[in-house]
Amino acid sequence: MSKWLKVGINVVVILANFIIVAASVGFLWPIGYLYWGVKGNVARSVWKNDSFLRYSGSHRPTASVIASFPNWPYVLLMAIGGAILMGAAIWFCLTLRKLLKSLAAEDYFSVANVELVRKLVYAECYMVFSNILIAGGNQLTSTWLDGYNNGVLSQTWSDVADSVVGVVVLAVIYVTYSRAMSIKAENDLTV
Repeated sequence: MSKWLKVGINVVVILANFIIVAASVGFLWPIGYLYWGVKGNVARSVWKNDSFLRYSGSHRPTASVIASFPNWPYVLLMAIGGAILMGAAIWFCLTLRKLLKSLAAEDYFSVANVELVRKLVYAECYMVFSNILIAGGNQLTSTWLDGYNNGVLSQTWSDVADSVVGVVVLAVIYVTYSRAMSIKAENDLTV
């Protein structure tokens, strides 16, 4: 393995460690949404939040719009979606770290690596599901309050599509890698 590839793997491992720490702290965001729900004035809290940006020309929502805002559906979509997203990000990075350390040790073709790539696909599937929930919550603020979330949990429907592409790419890598493993096993038996 080349020196630059080892350096690259170490950089990605360090980045994965940083994401694990950030996602662990990120579990505070779903708790914040639950706090808004218990507090009862979700629409006002969202409207006054610095991460909530208004569309140009939009006016302050009327009292009837704020009163009709679906508080608990929004809170549950954002809290559950956020918690799943943070958990999936941690799972993805832990798995990626194991896979990269195995590759750095020049253990390229092993059943354990195939299993790790499969876990990456599953973690990305959870990210798709969480992005669907969060995009649904953000759609509620866009529809009712004429604005959008520009903060931590700001996923939209285009982010869901991007995540689906990520699942497809990882699934192709998994199928290719598992097929390569079966070919290697056949070659080992014939030699």
